[in-house]
Amino acid sequence: MVSETVQSQSKNVCVIGAGPSGLVAARELRKEGHKVVVLEQNHDVGGQWLYEPNVEEEDPLGRKPFLKVHSSIYESLRLTSPREIMGFSDFPFLVKKGRDMRRFPSHTELLLYLRDFCHYFSLRDLIRFNTRVDHVGMLDYGVCGGDLKWIVRSMDINTEKVVEEVFDAVVVATGHYSQPRLPSIQG
Repeated sequence: MVSETVQSQSKNVCVIGAGPSGLVAARELRKEGHKVVVLEQNHDVGGQWLYEPNVEEEDPLGRKPFLKVHSSIYESLRLTSPREIMGFSDFPFLVKKGRDMRRFPSHTELLLYLRDFCHYFSLRDLIRFNTRVDHVGMLDYGVCGGDLKWIVRSMDINTEKVVEEVFDAVVVATGHYSQPRLPSIQG
């Protein structure tokens, strides 16, 4: 139960990304009594762990601002860390009957774990899927004050409808594996 003091300090918070970090951030913020909206560019939770085999239109050099594939995951990838340390402390990554029971399971098993986490903590109702964020910036007050607000501009990928919203805080949980970083080598 959230106390009245916490509720009076409740903030309107945007979390960008529904991967592991975004899901945990959303759960913790909601637990503290904040109003949370999660914006996710894909059709499901998982972030990096949402495998998409279709890469025909990908720019392998990362010159396009938005790649047709968002992840470095490949079909046969298995985790390099054991499941015991991949789970959240209060939601262990346990073996489930009928699923990948290996200690170093496939990426699919980790995605299923994240979906289980999302379901267990009822996070799906916070998430707007197929929503790409293209701008985050401070709301211009003319002078810098103590109560800053953030403007977030997003677009529904299916309808191309653009929305601008104001939030008290923004959590950027977009990961860092979506675009390759290539060195500039002369010669």
